[in-house]
Amino acid sequence: MKIEDDLIGKEVIDASGDKVGTVKEVEWDFQSKRVESIELEEAGISSKIGLGDKRVVPINEVKEIGDKVLIKTRIFK
Repeated sequence: MKIEDDLIGKEVIDASGDKVGTVKEVEWDFQSKRVESIELEEAGISSKIGLGDKRVVPINEVKEIGDKVLIKTRIFK
């Protein structure tokens, strides 16, 4: 799907301005044809060696999608 292709690989920035990861997968509700959440792969050194955590961000936590995905909350506190 076009939306999924556009989202996968985008950087994800949290409310504190930190890069927290990249979009790894998009979860759909196929009945309503809406995105339900995005799964992101954690940024940082641990992701480079395959140990990065995967986090699921509900779509209602997404503030804006442009060149980057901005979310309303902080992922790592």
